[in-house]
Amino acid sequence: MDEPKVWQPQPGPQEKAIRASFVPELFFGGARGGGKTSFLMGDFASDVQKYGSNWRGIILRRSYPELDEVVEEGKRVLYPAFPGTEYKVGVHEFRIPHATGTVTLRLRHMESEADADNYQGQSFSWIAFDELPNWPSLGGYNKLKACLRSAAGIENLRVRATGNPGGVGHQPVKQYFIDAGPPETIIEDEQSKIPRMWIRSLVTDNKILLENDPGYIDRLKSVGDPELVRAWLEGDWSVSLGAYFTNWTPKIAIPSFEIPDHWPLFGGLDYGESSPTSFGLYTVDYDGHIYRLCEYYVAGATASTHAYEIARMIASNPYTGGRSPSQIFADPSMWVKRRLTEVVNQSPADVFSAQGLPLTKANNDRITGWRVINDLLAQEKFHCFTEWNDNMMKFMPSLPRSKTNPEDLDTKNEHDHCADELRYAVMHLYQPSRQRPSRNQNPFFGNNVLDKVPVKRKRRA
Repeated sequence: MDEPKVWQPQPGPQEKAIRASFVPELFFGGARGGGKTSFLMGDFASDVQKYGSNWRGIILRRSYPELDEVVEEGKRVLYPAFPGTEYKVGVHEFRIPHATGTVTLRLRHMESEADADNYQGQSFSWIAFDELPNWPSLGGYNKLKACLRSAAGIENLRVRATGNPGGVGHQPVKQYFIDAGPPETIIEDEQSKIPRMWIRSLVTDNKILLENDPGYIDRLKSVGDPELVRAWLEGDWSVSLGAYFTNWTPKIAIPSFEIPDHWPLFGGLDYGESSPTSFGLYTVDYDGHIYRLCEYYVAGATASTHAYEIARMIASNPYTGGRSPSQIFADPSMWVKRRLTEVVNQSPADVFSAQGLPLTKANNDRITGWRVINDLLAQEKFHCFTEWNDNMMKFMPSLPRSKTNPEDLDTKNEHDHCADELRYAVMHLYQPSRQRPSRNQNPFFGNNVLDKVPVKRKRRA
């Protein structure tokens, strides 16, 4: 029997990623079959001899069953490179003998961001996340970076991550790595100043896989879904894989303009305290085009703080003259009273009303609300002012469809606050028809400023 060969990076992206050990954060990924897990094992192995027992690593997947593939790849890479290496099943770690002592590589799971707290106080010189887009946010990723600590003489402490387009965390990964700059270009984070880079890997770069399995690419092409093929075969991060709002396009963002006084203003509000509060200020023209003028998106604040900041934002809006919205449609749960003190018993809606922001209970029919939004998108009648709606433009394109109810959004998604707020707002545009007013009459009827039949006028560009 032939002796197993010591692992070497394949020429191309995998070799470039190994050579980039000086970059503190690196994302290696794109298409399926690009040699991502193999890269992680090779990257850890590259500094075992140099640093010995001071070199401590950890690879994370979202669940323990997902680690099976990582274990097998670890055996394939580490056993030939370091004779005597063992995988200890009971503690889920590789142990590599070295003259200075044992080098350890732990395999762990982290189901949620809260699980990252279990690793605080531990220290590693190398941290890796296999299939990073499987986590819904980068919260756990960022927490684990605090565990990256230097032992004596160690250079090139680093975090490595892999992944394909798609998954619940597609958008956060895309924003942090892919959208930050071109591949193979070092990007310096504006806040932490920690350099990072991403390297694209494609299945065609993995010559070993294609030699061993010539039909692999044809099987990828046979999945049927064109978006899935683009994601898996081409590593295209612009796909809307599993996204609910498939008609969302960058054309939704338009330049700001001054809003005429006779266009109504209204708001949508999805309230949160530890989770984000999302507020959008809207108007509608006489052709039924809806414009989201600006947004407030803040987590970790009280109702009084949210109300104060939203009122201040509305008053300072340069495109509306500081006009207040006639109605703000909000989640009905905001009317639930909570005892703040022995004598004060208020609901969040009471707090907003005291700030001059009276709320209206929104129609909370989720399925109909999503249909209304999709109808607006299909007719190209929804627009957002550029640079004033960053969170909506960031989160809406990739909100995933529920796997159990295809008519609904995934209720476990952490970034659906803008969508809920938009749903509350636009549901109230669809009211029963009334007699068309004359041009000299106010085109809005009754107490509901949105209960209207529009008079056709030329829409502003």
